[in-house]
Amino acid sequence: MIDQATIARIRDAIDIVQVIGDFVPLKRQGSDYVACCPFHQEKTPSFHVSPSRQYFNCFGCHEKGNAITFLMKHEQMTYVEALKWLGNKYGIEVNDVQESFEDIQKRNHRDSLLIINEYAGKYFTNALLNTEEGRSVGLSYFRERGFTDETIKEFQLGYSKKEKDAFTKEAIAAGYKKSLLLELGLSVEKQDGPYAGEVTDKFHERVMFPIRSVNGKIVAFGGRILSSEKSSVKYMNSPESDIYHKKRVLYGLYEARNAISQSKNCYLVEGYTDVISMHQAGIENVVASCGTALTEEQVLLLKRFTQKITIIYDGDQAGVNAALKGINLFLQKGMNVKVVLIPGGEDPDSFARTHKREEIEDFLEKSEEDFIVYQFRNLSKNLNGDPYEEGKMINEIALSVSMIDDAGIRSAYITRASDLLGIGREDFTEKVNALRQERMNQASSYQSGQRQYVARQDPSAYRKATQQKTPSDKAGDELRKSEQDLLYLLLKFGRQTLHNLHNAMVGAEKVYEPTVAEYIQQTLQVDGLQITDPVLKKIYDLYFENIKAGDSTTEVERFFMSSMEQEISDTAIEILSSSYRFRSEKIESSVESIGKNLSAVLPRTVYVYKSKVINSRLATLRSKLLELDPSQDEESKKLTRQIQQLSTIKSRLLREAKFAK
Repeated sequence: MIDQATIARIRDAIDIVQVIGDFVPLKRQGSDYVACCPFHQEKTPSFHVSPSRQYFNCFGCHEKGNAITFLMKHEQMTYVEALKWLGNKYGIEVNDVQESFEDIQKRNHRDSLLIINEYAGKYFTNALLNTEEGRSVGLSYFRERGFTDETIKEFQLGYSKKEKDAFTKEAIAAGYKKSLLLELGLSVEKQDGPYAGEVTDKFHERVMFPIRSVNGKIVAFGGRILSSEKSSVKYMNSPESDIYHKKRVLYGLYEARNAISQSKNCYLVEGYTDVISMHQAGIENVVASCGTALTEEQVLLLKRFTQKITIIYDGDQAGVNAALKGINLFLQKGMNVKVVLIPGGEDPDSFARTHKREEIEDFLEKSEEDFIVYQFRNLSKNLNGDPYEEGKMINEIALSVSMIDDAGIRSAYITRASDLLGIGREDFTEKVNALRQERMNQASSYQSGQRQYVARQDPSAYRKATQQKTPSDKAGDELRKSEQDLLYLLLKFGRQTLHNLHNAMVGAEKVYEPTVAEYIQQTLQVDGLQITDPVLKKIYDLYFENIKAGDSTTEVERFFMSSMEQEISDTAIEILSSSYRFRSEKIESSVESIGKNLSAVLPRTVYVYKSKVINSRLATLRSKLLELDPSQDEESKKLTRQIQQLSTIKSRLLREAKFAK
């Protein structure tokens, strides 16, 4: 049992930033640290870690807790396992603790599965090295592939005998439960026919590749058949279990993790032998997706060790397609992606076996391509002057670029892609932004669908969680929409002069025809108004601090959409997107139609904005009035007078807006 003094020592030693930082890349923001939440998908960081409070909180999915609860949630540890992990990290000796019956059962079950896999790994290695069948069949195969004794030992390679139940009989005789052997997929039981109930080995007559977790535990096996039977599957893997989730595991990561961290790069290949041959040749920072489609969990696992990924696939069409599919997933997670294709019908395995380390390193360095160059080179092969195919290629490359969330990096790739494709940067930027907006809309639709699902599952809980917004909330939402419209006009038409403006600003000697930017700025200053939404206010202030009189609309858009502050970039994209709906006017909200009517549209938009400001203030005052105690007569009269004054101003604004039409 872990005594309270030891637990107290562990808690005192914990630095939550260090603990969470082992699993999630954290970025300092003021006194706290932020990251994209590891418990749900998001683009803008809402996961906050407080060193002073030793606490984490996600404002998106509402997961929260301390370092111990983080380990329990993120690494699926029990309370005791988390304490032991922390004790090991901080050099504190931890003895067993009295666990709950459920915790004991869960831990014992997982431990039993790991113990059986460890036994199986040793059994297969022994069968490979110390039996006549294993040496003549399995070891001969590995020798043909050029694997050395050291490599076989490091990767714990093995062999499963031809006898159909050789392993199962020995495992059961050694005291391991049949039910656990079946759960791990080491054994299989016939369900029907004359042999119903018979238990045999899943991997018989195969060479064995143990699959290890990032901590080195054997969680599964891959087996390759050596016979020429066409009816047999060439590669067979363990099924998923309590200790093996294939979407969270990469073959070779345990052996490669130190090399990846040191080189700050990881090579991604397809199969077991690709990893082993590259590793043996001296290129140790290599992992494999084991022939399965790359998953988000695998990408995030790699991101713990490096920001750069180099995909190495065969030069055939299957390899090309696999590389293309992986690119967008890595880009979406903010990683630097390069691609290498091995020509001449070779794969990483055969190439590594026929070249020296220096030759391989030289080839990888010289053959490494930027993902855009790679996509262009491979997709342009099928054009044959066909505009339709050319359009598909442009869309594919634009889609990949749109996956990049960092505005500065995305801007650089937009420039490179537009130059390579021979199309205007502005046109390509618009396509990329439209695709980003489409992704945002899809994410919003998904979240809406999730809310509807929750509503169907538990209507009462949903109603409680989504109570109707107060009048003050609604007024605030309407005000933000109006502020967005003002920013839309500022960014799209800020440098345009307003001619024949009704009720134009009058100078000392002549009518002054302002630009759109000047009109908006002076109107807000005269009435002492400020943009209330913090991100929109940042954009407003940056405009008047950085935009010069000679800057074109394209330069203005590029400045904001390429901002290094993601919230500014995303908001600018939202406002400047071709799908943006201009809310303040009952006219077709296209750039052309608004631009032709600016002298009428802008004043009316300003009037609408001012009315929304008043509505917001009125809603706040009315809310305060309703909350007053009946005895507070003087305060009630004061609030009533303020409401009447604002209502009068609002009526005047409505008349002016009508007159301006």
